[in-house]
Amino acid sequence: VFYGHIRLQRAFYFAGFAVYITLGLSMKLLATLLLLMTSTTAYADVFYVLVGYVCDIKNDQLLLTYDGAYNEDGEAMVVNKKKTQWDPWTLVTAKDDDHIGSVTTTRGKCRLSDGTYHIAILPSPGNFNIQGRCGAWMTASATVKKGNRIVHAVPRFESDCHDTDSPIITRVTIKAKNTKAEVSTVPWNDFYK
Repeated sequence: VFYGHIRLQRAFYFAGFAVYITLGLSMKLLATLLLLMTSTTAYADVFYVLVGYVCDIKNDQLLLTYDGAYNEDGEAMVVNKKKTQWDPWTLVTAKDDDHIGSVTTTRGKCRLSDGTYHIAILPSPGNFNIQGRCGAWMTASATVKKGNRIVHAVPRFESDCHDTDSPIITRVTIKAKNTKAEVSTVPWNDFYK
């Protein structure tokens, strides 16, 4: 009669001599040990985002930028960021452990051949209650003005934390003496690849 026990014999070498150890194990214990020995540590991916602008005087244009990358590439992107780029999470202040208390608008200027453009970039939380729907998700918005006139506004670079169908705005190009901005988008899957 087989009762679900097996006998394992393993040789260990100690000081040049083979030492044999025999283990009597139940099948359940053996299965558990094998499962534990094959388990690996789980690592979560971390996605980093930077929002910013580039005052490209050489090409007489202003660029709004929204970039993202996973893990090591994202860390490198943040480490090498320019003075005119920000992680949107660094532009919020916590009210308590569960809520965003306030957002900070960062402002800049870009002088092109037809005048000075004023840039305002601010974070756009998914939810001010970080435990709520889209609470741990963040994007950004931007407005570009010349004088009192709004040249271009980006209400959100990304639509919503659950919206994978809408494209993500990655670049807005505003050329001097041009009345219309050029908007570049990528599909959600390409941005988060």
